[in-house]
Amino acid sequence: MTQHPQKPRVLLGITGSVAAYKAVDLIHQLKLFAQVKVVLTEAGSKLVPVKALEKASGSEVWTSLFKGSTPIAPGTPSGTHPFAVVPHIEYAKSADLILIAPATADILAKLSFGLADDLLSTLCLYATCPLWVAPAMNVKMWNHPAVKRNAQALRSRGVRFLGPDSGHLACGEVGDGRFVEPQEIALQVKSYFQNSNCWAGKKVLVTAGPTQEPIDPVRMISNHSSGKMGYALAQAALNRGAEVFLVTGPTKLLPLTGAKMIPVRTPAQMREQVMKHFSKIDLFVMAAAVADYRVKSVLKSKLKKTENELSLRLVKNSDILGEVLKRRKPFQKVVGFAAETDHLKQNALDKWKRKPCDLLVANHVGGRQSAFENDQNELLVFSRKLAKPVILKKDFKSKLAEKILDLLDE
Repeated sequence: MTQHPQKPRVLLGITGSVAAYKAVDLIHQLKLFAQVKVVLTEAGSKLVPVKALEKASGSEVWTSLFKGSTPIAPGTPSGTHPFAVVPHIEYAKSADLILIAPATADILAKLSFGLADDLLSTLCLYATCPLWVAPAMNVKMWNHPAVKRNAQALRSRGVRFLGPDSGHLACGEVGDGRFVEPQEIALQVKSYFQNSNCWAGKKVLVTAGPTQEPIDPVRMISNHSSGKMGYALAQAALNRGAEVFLVTGPTKLLPLTGAKMIPVRTPAQMREQVMKHFSKIDLFVMAAAVADYRVKSVLKSKLKKTENELSLRLVKNSDILGEVLKRRKPFQKVVGFAAETDHLKQNALDKWKRKPCDLLVANHVGGRQSAFENDQNELLVFSRKLAKPVILKKDFKSKLAEKILDLLDE
């Protein structure tokens, strides 16, 4: 594990989203392991008091591009002007990470087009450290084609996105655009600094999300998996410096910056991609919720609603995890998942006996406490190295992902 000689330095940019009121909490979370300097935009200053941010961070909050500078007198020789501080350079030089949280559509546009009309956007152009953004805005704004284009451009340049989540928004609407909780953001930042490069050189293959089996050109067989657990595991591996291949079924989640994204729909497509990449990887994580059965004969035209009852003939799909376990080499580790609606421990143990992974991760699905589509989960983990299964108490999936990878390193 890479150790920093001092606390890592996080430059926190706060913009004019309603979610700015959570910035004080975020600063407190970050200060548990990092030094925090704050840059506040003019719009952000209308939503959160500067004094509150200064009290939380323990240092002056910068709001102006020219604060601390002295006007140049006419006739002053070149190179002799006494600028006391050039904040956009000094801040950018010292930062180990720039985190803009919350990030508005406005700052995403500035970053995308390289605009620099205030302190925050200017220092982002100068800085060479990683840049992360946590968007927070109305669902219609987030889904606007211009915002989507800007986000895609930033991701292609290596900017990491934290969220946004989906849920109830401050404006009263429901949908994508919700600010990721400060604790979750802090967990990701902490993981990045604590685990950076400890898996450098490793190749990791992760499957995530649901699969879809067509019935006809309109209908399909699928499940409620959101893909969040698989994506969290892929991100945890990225945080450790691994090369990550993410084979993902259809989800609403944003692509992971740095991962090789491989989109699929059917179990057959997922199997094809897993077998294509498996021979060259060190760790395989089968977190996807794969359909066990498919329709034997897919209809070429839409099935009409004519009868009160309908029977479909289903046939079993390939067992991707079982096939991988038969093919794996001694150096390759495998993590499997068991999603159960009842008798979790016994059903998971039965699966582990049939499919002896290095780790088998079991969780409840179905009902109000289902792991599907939730940000948090509770897990029961069987390990070949441990005599008893490990209970991972309810926590954010990103935190659980780190704990799962830690178990592999023990």
